[in-house]
Amino acid sequence: MKQLLTWCGERALVGKPPQGTPNSNAILGARAIQDRLLKDFAAGSEFSDWFSREDDAQEVPLVLRPNPRNIELDEKLAQLEINIKRLQDEKKAWQAIRKPPPEQPPLFSEGETGPIVLPGFDLLDPYEGKIRGFLADETVSFDAVRSRTESRLRTIQSSLEFQVDQLADNVHKLEQRVLLAGKEADKVLSISALRLRQREEREKASAGTRDMPAIEVLRSLGNILPKGGG
Repeated sequence: MKQLLTWCGERALVGKPPQGTPNSNAILGARAIQDRLLKDFAAGSEFSDWFSREDDAQEVPLVLRPNPRNIELDEKLAQLEINIKRLQDEKKAWQAIRKPPPEQPPLFSEGETGPIVLPGFDLLDPYEGKIRGFLADETVSFDAVRSRTESRLRTIQSSLEFQVDQLADNVHKLEQRVLLAGKEADKVLSISALRLRQREEREKASAGTRDMPAIEVLRSLGNILPKGGG
């Protein structure tokens, strides 16, 4: 077996490159290293003699590292446990809310109930006295007051709807009038500007300065006016 391995190694050696080959020095260096390894293998018996090796070789201690996937799963498990605890607390709170309230003893016993005595008018403000008198009027029943109040509210509601519709119509008409007034104002302004330009052209034509620049007209007026600002 050793001879076979040596023979295969010799056949696998890279041949010497011819002179002038690029990187020939690197190839020769690599071939020398391979040849040296092959000679060491042929000379030493520990590479091919399996029976002479020691069985009690010193074991290299393994450095155990946690799996990153396991670390990630442990973190997710801890987060899930926190979420489960929070949900359990919320469930307990909802169950406590859903429980019917405990029965409370009545504030007044059946024997103590009697006619309700309202406070006197002299202890109330004027508007509170009116409310108290309205509520405590024994001549008018609560149903009558309720019916009269509902009737009044319906009347106010019907009139209010009409007033709202009328207000919306008036606002729409006002918007249309403002829009029309704006258009009329633009039309009047455009006509006024046209009339002013026409008047200016007529005045220039009558004065003979129609084709003269404005600076020439001012210079001519300066020559005509007396010196000294008279």
